Amino acid sequence: MPSYFEQFCQTIAHLRSPSGCPWDREQTAKSLIRYLLEETYEVIEAINSDDYEKLKGELGDLLLQIVLQAQLASEDKQFIIEDVVKSINDKMIARHPHVFSDQKLHTSKEVLAQWEQLKAAEQANSTNDGSDKTSSLAGVPEALPALLKALKISEKAVHQGFEWEKEEDIWAQLDSELEEFRQAVKAKQPSEENSNDIYLEMGDILFTMVNIARWHKVDPEEALVLAIDKFKKRFQLMENQSNRPLKELSTIELNELWQQAKTKLQKMIKND
Repeated sequence: MPSYFEQFCQTIAHLRSPSGCPWDREQTAKSLIRYLLEETYEVIEAINSDDYEKLKGELGDLLLQIVLQAQLASEDKQFIIEDVVKSINDKMIARHPHVFSDQKLHTSKEVLAQWEQLKAAEQANSTNDGSDKTSSLAGVPEALPALLKALKISEKAVHQGFEWEKEEDIWAQLDSELEEFRQAVKAKQPSEENSNDIYLEMGDILFTMVNIARWHKVDPEEALVLAIDKFKKRFQLMENQSNRPLKELSTIELNELWQQAKTKLQKMIKND
């Protein structure tokens, strides 16, 4: 009897067949990108909420997108889902010689360093067109969210020894970037739109903040998600507590409501 996974792959193949679903038959690899992204973020939301029943469902939705992409590729005679599974299995074995061979590593830091070395070797072996040496910063997807992309680039640079010697140096860098942003804003004429310099200086601040997060082993993407969620809860409490629309309140009234919502939310969290 076929496994549940095999049955699912057969279901997707049938949906794509002439006797299947008109909508599914119309889809292309590119048309499905938005759904792949949406399902990925819904998985993350389920993980952050510690809701395992929801996570089970969301992982299924994400698996649907993976199997659909493989089905489309198989129809184009590119590869089949078994090739996908074999490829990742082979990669995991190759990337873990300390588990599947006699080599021994004892810390996560050693494992990560080896992982980067193995990835670099794989990329070098796959470059056979006589082009210049692949940058050590290569391999970071362009479509990643900016914070996560900045973290990945920063981590790759660190693996090449590009790192501050002490934490004070990072804070000094942030102070410098903040001052450069202030100067860029001051130099702007009232009638001008924001210049490219202002965008670049703000980018430097954010990139430095990502490095501070990395230094303290904080995922900046996750940290920002948590901060946004906290802000939403406080703002919704403000809306619930106010007897008038917030836009009609003064700055003093808004600040009082904000502090009340902050205190109430802290008590709610403490009681949990």
